Amino acid sequence: MQLISTKAISPFNQKHCAFTDLTCYAGRYFVCYRQAANHVSKDGEIIIQVSDDLVVWQTASVVRAVNTDLRDPKLSIDGQGRLILLYYRKQFAEDGRNIYNLPAVRFSSDGLSWSSERQLCDNNWWLWRLSYHPTKKNFALGVAYKRAENRVKLYAGDPLRQFECIEPDLFSQDRYGKGYPNESDIQFLADGTALCLLRRDADTGSVQLGTASAPYKKWQWLDLGYYLGGPTLLQLQDGRLIVGARIWSKKGGPKTALFELKLTKNNLAEYFASLDLLLVLPSAGDNSYPSLLERQGHLYVSYYSQHLSLQCRVYISKIKL
Repeated sequence: MQLISTKAISPFNQKHCAFTDLTCYAGRYFVCYRQAANHVSKDGEIIIQVSDDLVVWQTASVVRAVNTDLRDPKLSIDGQGRLILLYYRKQFAEDGRNIYNLPAVRFSSDGLSWSSERQLCDNNWWLWRLSYHPTKKNFALGVAYKRAENRVKLYAGDPLRQFECIEPDLFSQDRYGKGYPNESDIQFLADGTALCLLRRDADTGSVQLGTASAPYKKWQWLDLGYYLGGPTLLQLQDGRLIVGARIWSKKGGPKTALFELKLTKNNLAEYFASLDLLLVLPSAGDNSYPSLLERQGHLYVSYYSQHLSLQCRVYISKIKL
């Protein structure tokens, strides 16, 4: 891999711009991110930018709510060709008390205007991402976590209609002896196998790789031996599996990096996996939460960083494959 360019696309406005996602929809490119006063504050709003060429970007829409922090937006496309926006809604009272926290979704047919909000899951369960099955219409998987529970739950179904928990203890301290599972991403392979990257922030902090076949209720877990924050996973057209995440460098602190996930399967249907570091992107301080998109022999990575001017801004890196 060769880094060709890195460009800031969020404005230089002293706002904290972070937690990105990137997708192609209806022939155009969309990036979403949270803009607020700080990494953790009560004024988070979602900025959605659009581009026709992945070079020139402009604001397409803004999603905001009164006394609300809208966090960690994610974009996906459902089986009916709708653009889906997932985020975590932290609602506050006028006096500043946190009233409730719920994941929510909206949909759009053009990426410019959005439907009303539909809330998912239970209070304080943070649904991190929606991954739609490539052939099962409107069927998505998503992993939700709750810090106090020290476990994650697996949800499945249509997020705009019926989306239910199918595994209340997908991974937990009690079940596997490894603590605080949280952020995740799921990638479907051509044969329908689901791969799940699962961040942890306790004991060794090593990321877990889960594999399962339909109906996605029995999972095999592998410890990959790395700490990865905000992991994302993409299978390239040539079959390679690319991981984007935050790592910790002994010399440089937190960095945004890309890995290749090498996955093999033996005749007993058991998986073996390893991670190979490919590239560290220009990044420092508060950074990462990348998203990956392959186009015309290049990998595009959206992420945020404060390596320039100490301000958290959103960047797009173009990488030759």
